[in-house]
Amino acid sequence: MIRAFDLAIRQLGDPRLRGIIWQSLALSLVLQIAIGVVAWWVLQSFATFQWNWLNETIRWLGGGAVAVLALMLFPASFGIVISIFLEQIADIVESEHYPKLGRARGVPLWTGIRSGVVFLLTLVALNLVLLPFYLVALFIAGLGALLFYGANGWLAGREYYEQVALRRLDPADVKVWRKANAGVLWATGVAIVFLGTIPILNLIVPVLGVAAMVHVAQTLRPPLKLPAGPR
Repeated sequence: MIRAFDLAIRQLGDPRLRGIIWQSLALSLVLQIAIGVVAWWVLQSFATFQWNWLNETIRWLGGGAVAVLALMLFPASFGIVISIFLEQIADIVESEHYPKLGRARGVPLWTGIRSGVVFLLTLVALNLVLLPFYLVALFIAGLGALLFYGANGWLAGREYYEQVALRRLDPADVKVWRKANAGVLWATGVAIVFLGTIPILNLIVPVLGVAAMVHVAQTLRPPLKLPAGPR
């Protein structure tokens, strides 16, 4: 996994990736702003109590809370970004490091976008469900971070791998390969989510994550039993 991210970082200077990086930066910023606006609206909606002092407290704390929520939910936007640029990024990485693989059959754009939207909604829902546990975990050092990175990393690793693997494998094959390498994919997802919570760096994480996952996919161990059917 470390080697995968090292190779991905080294290739970020590839001229073929620069345009994609700028486009993903713009889209990531738009999504970040949108998430912030939605988070602000949700918080302001709670400031409807009959006690003015409580409403004012909620509004006063709203700015900091919006920043925290936007940071927490930012990984949810990754699915949309990678669904649009995945094919281009993966093709560039494979042509540079794995030319013998040949051209992938790819994933239809709308299929990828639908998958990205489902991933976004799932991740948002997961974090909203876990929000009370995050608040409780604030009183136990490190528990909140473990919970956040563990849960979101599991979903991110699954989404990134499936998007990359479906370019070459049937859905049934992708499922068994994913289960056989659950630990590696989970760790890769945690790394992606962790990088996604670092300001500035998080803007290029969708590109970096796809590139790294292409390398990870080439190192996975085969499942003990593949599903029957034509290849």
